[in-house]
This record gives sequence, C-alpha cells and structure tokens, in this order.
Amino acid sequence: MYHSAFQLNQDFLSSLCERIHALKDQYRDDKPFASLFGNKTFFSNDILANIIDTAYWASQIIEEGNQMKMSIVYREREPSANIFHFDSSLPLTSHNLVKLGSALESSFSDICIGPGKDGQPQIWGLRLRSPSHLTTDLWLQVLGPGNILIICNGRGIAALIGNQAVFIDPSSFFGAIIAKVFSNGKSIELTALNFYRFNTLLYIAQAMRAHQRGGTLLVVPEDNAWKKSIGHPVLYTGGSNFLEPKFTSEPSSSTLSVRDLFNLYQKATATQDENFINTRSQIIDQCNRIGRLTAIDGALVMTFDRYIHCFGAKIQAVDALAGSDAVRVIRPVEGDQGTKTSFMDLGGTRHCSAAQFAFDQPDSISIVASQGGNVSFFTREKSTGELLVIQKAELALMYEGISGVLWNLFKFTEKE
Repeated sequence: MYHSAFQLNQDFLSSLCERIHALKDQYRDDKPFASLFGNKTFFSNDILANIIDTAYWASQIIEEGNQMKMSIVYREREPSANIFHFDSSLPLTSHNLVKLGSALESSFSDICIGPGKDGQPQIWGLRLRSPSHLTTDLWLQVLGPGNILIICNGRGIAALIGNQAVFIDPSSFFGAIIAKVFSNGKSIELTALNFYRFNTLLYIAQAMRAHQRGGTLLVVPEDNAWKKSIGHPVLYTGGSNFLEPKFTSEPSSSTLSVRDLFNLYQKATATQDENFINTRSQIIDQCNRIGRLTAIDGALVMTFDRYIHCFGAKIQAVDALAGSDAVRVIRPVEGDQGTKTSFMDLGGTRHCSAAQFAFDQPDSISIVASQGGNVSFFTREKSTGELLVIQKAELALMYEGISGVLWNLFKFTEKE
C-alpha cells in the first residue's frame, strides 16, 4: 500500500535490494564473517517498499505527546522464550506499529513481522533481545520523525532522512574517531581494550539520544589538560566509573586483527560464556547511567575508559574560535565529501561550546545529542589542525551492535 504524499524513489529501492542481497556474497571466503552475515529470509522489492513505507508513516505520528521510536525486524515466525507470539497475526499498518511501539521501552525490544499466508508482511510478535544478541535479519530502526535506519546482514545500509534517501558510509566517522580512541596520543593499535572503548562510546551516544533532553559528553585523555577548558566552580564533581563490584573482566591490551576479535566474540556468543554476557550487560548498564547524566545542564567529562570526572560543567574557551573560522562538516553517507562552514553556523550554544572544547583539546572528542535526537561528534585532526564535525552521527552509532562495528572496522582496516 502506498500513500500519495510519499513514494520511495524506485532507483533507490532497486539499488537497496541489490545491496541487501549482495551482502551475503561479500567476504564469502572469510568463514567467520560468512557464518554471520548471511540473512536467509527472502523478501521482494514490493515487500521491502511496503515495510519502509509503513514505518515511515508510523514515525510521523505523535502518540500521547511522544515522538515514536521503535525497532522492527523482518523474520520468519519462530518459537522462543523471549518472543510474545500473537495468536493471530496483525496487519502491518502504521496504527499497529505505533500502538505496539509505545510498549517497547527497552532499546533491545523489537516488533517482529514476517510473511503472512498471502506472502504480505504481517506483525506476529514482540521480541526482547539480550545485549549480546546478533541481528542479521532485515531491521528498521525508527530513530525519529522521517528518520529511519535500514539494517540487514549485520550492518547499516541505508537511511531515510526526512525527504532524502541515502546509503550509509561510516568510513569518515570511523576514520576520525578511531584515530583518537585507538591511539589516545600514541600510534593506532587494534586491541580488544581499544575496541571496547570505541564500542562503548557508541552505546553512550545512543543513551544520550534516548533521554531526549539533549546533552554534551567530553571524552578526554588521562592527563589534566582538559581542566583548562572547564569553568569553575563545577557543582557536580568527584569521580566514578559506575561499574558494579562484580565486574572483574578486563579486555586484552594485546594487538589483534579484526578477524581475531570477531572469532573471540563469536565463540563467546556461541558458547553463551557467562563472564562475557555479564561483562557486556554491566558495561551497557554503565553506559546508560553515563548517558542519563548528560541530561543535566552542562557537560559531562569522561576518560576514554569511562571514568567520570564531573558533570554539569561549563565549557570555557582557551583559544577562542572566531565566528569566521571555518570547520568541515560531514555526514556518514555515501557521496558526502564534507562542506566548509562557519563556526557560528554550527548551531546553538551547546554545539558551539562542544566545538570550542574539541578545538582547544585536540586529543579529545566532544559529543552532542540534541533534544530532537540528532547526534554530532566534534574532533580536531592532528595532521591539519582542522576542526571536523560529523553530523547525523546517529546513522553510524551501530545499533546493530558489535557485529556491525566489527564488519565496518574490518572494511576500514582493509583500506589502510
């Protein structure tokens, strides 16, 4: 069913289907990857268009004053202890998605749809995922009004942004952020510890979006240089890493390949390793706590290892950026080469102060989540001294989890 006010561009739809069905052929000789990134549920162009169209209109509905955000997966009906099965499948309509979406408070909950007797998609259940669950099905994340992320075979492929349909390319995001997280002032090293740092940074950014209050996170090295950029007094200061006492596992600091990391993760997931599952659950809880604190006015200051120095802090300039100073703004989508813009055109006070901090503290990363859910990363490139702003970063936060991060990290390191 199509609505006259909106119809997917057919060229985009055809290209999207081709990319989805071609993914399972990529890296076919790499057995660890091939065993994961191989969706088996078939869907036609018309079915895909129906699902996206319905989700798009559901995203535009305000339910009891709240914007709708939900997760939708397309897969065959299956027995599971974590799935509520409807006795009779429900029609796939925007109304039904909105009503069920209101019940999905957890970020690890999905509306399950699949082919009905007539082959058309219907809603057959609600699913609760564990944090370590890998989703390789067709997966739509409704991030806000007209803002939909399309994921399949473990990686984000495309997105709808208002009236635009784009394909995802997180390489600019990975390139800028990995240079800081994986080096921390030294040469870039791929270790399990650095991978955890990067992955948890994405989880915290997701948590910042979730509270819908807007917030600023400043991620800093272990030294005290960041204190020059913080005005005093700071009301909420102290220190904590917000981990439960039972947390004992520390990721390895040994240098590994992406394939090594993938094998370790896949083995732990397949064997349901208790220590791995507990560690993941505790870290996600920690990230949610940190993300929630960013709802307080001011900025939260945190190390790359998630030690909280303070929150509610006010940023002050060390080397003030002039309004005419140019910064490069880029989005994690294909074909976006970045554009130069004025510092003062970045947005309101929250965005400008975060940009100022990243400029003054070149080894740091600033993250801003707006009340509407848009996420921006700010960092200063060491080689050029240029201030880089990654807007619409919510498209690259890897809602597909560790599998998506590993896949994209594998592609990124292959290019190096």
